[in-house]
Amino acid sequence: MTGIPKDFRNISQAVGADALLIQGAGGNSSIKIDANLMWVKASGKWLQHAGDDDVFVAVDQAMINQNIADGITDPVAGASLPVGPVGLRPSIETTLHSLMQHRVVFHTHSINTIVHAVQKNAADILTPKLAGLRWGFVPYSQPGLPLTRLVADILASQPCDVLVIQNHGLVVGGDSAEQALALMNDVESRLKTEAAAMKQPTVKALLEASSGTESVVAESDIVHQLALHPSGFDQACAGSLYPDHVVFLGSGIAGVQSADELAAWCRVLSDDPLRPKAIALKGAGVLHSKSLSAGGLEMLKALAEVSRRAPASSDIRYLSDKEEKELVNWDAEKYRQTLSALNPQQLIP
Repeated sequence: MTGIPKDFRNISQAVGADALLIQGAGGNSSIKIDANLMWVKASGKWLQHAGDDDVFVAVDQAMINQNIADGITDPVAGASLPVGPVGLRPSIETTLHSLMQHRVVFHTHSINTIVHAVQKNAADILTPKLAGLRWGFVPYSQPGLPLTRLVADILASQPCDVLVIQNHGLVVGGDSAEQALALMNDVESRLKTEAAAMKQPTVKALLEASSGTESVVAESDIVHQLALHPSGFDQACAGSLYPDHVVFLGSGIAGVQSADELAAWCRVLSDDPLRPKAIALKGAGVLHSKSLSAGGLEMLKALAEVSRRAPASSDIRYLSDKEEKELVNWDAEKYRQTLSALNPQQLIP
């Protein structure tokens, strides 16, 4: 971690530890040291370990930006610098950081932001709430080169300290870690949404349906909220809201109305990467695959937090079948998912 300011690492760790901002290996932070050197969170690493683990990798941000301008298919290829830990791969969202002109950039999968960003009229809803800030709205595109090109065009047309990415998350930048954090907290305050009250699951039917199968009752009461709020249940079971969900959980989550339907679903075995890895029995609770990774469990909690906050009247934009297939067939995401299959404790040497 030589050469990385302590305050940046500490603030990154605090941001990463807030599940309403970052879940699992999702989200990232970066700091530019000079015209070339930028430290950015490595793919598959958890930002909450930034204070006590090597989670950052050094890249040549000037080279990355030139590659973007030149239309290189993979702008980050070859941009890693021989500084710091070896064997790490830059985050798949490194270009978001290099394109922002700020010294420090935080990219989060903020629950409050996502509640807004998954609505079809998100830009209209956000405009009055973010008034007075230099911000831009980025239509959904697959993370990586397609999203990079959209962001590059937006930043070329207007100065932005804040980006809201449709069906994805939030990007903020500042001259220091403290300034970037203050701006992020300001955005969070403007977009704050109230969560529905927690309800208690009924697990008897879940235990009976999952007995002898590859499914298990969710341990987290937060996850069970996916089944316990009618509008949240309907929204969560209707499709996928953002990329990380698809990568770790498949297409949306399954939803059933009866214990018999639940038992039948649990008996089906499939290696389809888009088959949901979790199922909600309306009014009772949630089961998920026994093999679900630590990252997948965090994604389930995130979805529950979104569903507790999204207005029942929301007109949701779900990822299309094509957009889902692009994500599960993407080598960069397969790499990140492999790393995130480890438990969080295993990611600390």
